[in-house]
Amino acid sequence: MSTPQIPDSAVPEPGPRRTRSGAVIVGPTVAARYVPGALIGLPLISVLLSPFAGAGLQQWRLGRLRGGHDGLLEQLLSPAWVQLLTGALLLWALFALWAIVPMLVTHRVVHLDEAAGTLTLRKGLRTTDRADISEVDHAVGEAERGSIALIGLRARPRHGEPEDRQWVVQEIGWDARSFDGLRVLQAAAGLRPAPPRGVLVRENRRRRIARSNHELAERLGMPWRPQYEYDEEAFRAEFDRVRRVLGGKEEPRPADPE
Repeated sequence: MSTPQIPDSAVPEPGPRRTRSGAVIVGPTVAARYVPGALIGLPLISVLLSPFAGAGLQQWRLGRLRGGHDGLLEQLLSPAWVQLLTGALLLWALFALWAIVPMLVTHRVVHLDEAAGTLTLRKGLRTTDRADISEVDHAVGEAERGSIALIGLRARPRHGEPEDRQWVVQEIGWDARSFDGLRVLQAAAGLRPAPPRGVLVRENRRRRIARSNHELAERLGMPWRPQYEYDEEAFRAEFDRVRRVLGGKEEPRPADPE
């Protein structure tokens, strides 16, 4: 797949995330990946499961009452809506804790110190490898979510390394700032920086639509024109006309399928 070409003057400056010391973060941070799920996805799941948690709180309250305990907490949990709300909040906290632990353990990013020209591979809270920016052979990644970045490093004979190595950064296309970290790394390594994530996402979407339209045209026997690659409205207009022709509602033209 070719990379869309845009004038250098029209390319905005990358805006990657940085550490407190100023190092560029190549890839998403834990917070960038965790916050959307913790604030949107997990609350929805907690609300759906809140009746089960509320029933558990009700049983706990009844057990406390049978044991002779009738304090402020038991009185506050008396209304059913309080039990549901409390159950949802407890589930939210529990799910949030379960979600953050594996993410902290498996999270992998690269820190680029532009001043020192060094790279640091971090997995979880540990530093697992280091390299100089001059060792970077390639740094590639897709802009779509779920994609990874591959950073190839040449072997350092003075350190006795037998072969080249490659770092993997997960979710490089999580958002624009995550992808901008890769763009900064590419520029620092003397490679051609990729276009901004938004440009690549729009181009990928255009290609998917054009591929789908091409399949529709083949099913009808409709001639495919190069302009349809970029003009979806022109394709839809011609596609609808050909369908009317095949349905006998419009007179055919010489190049129309029979």
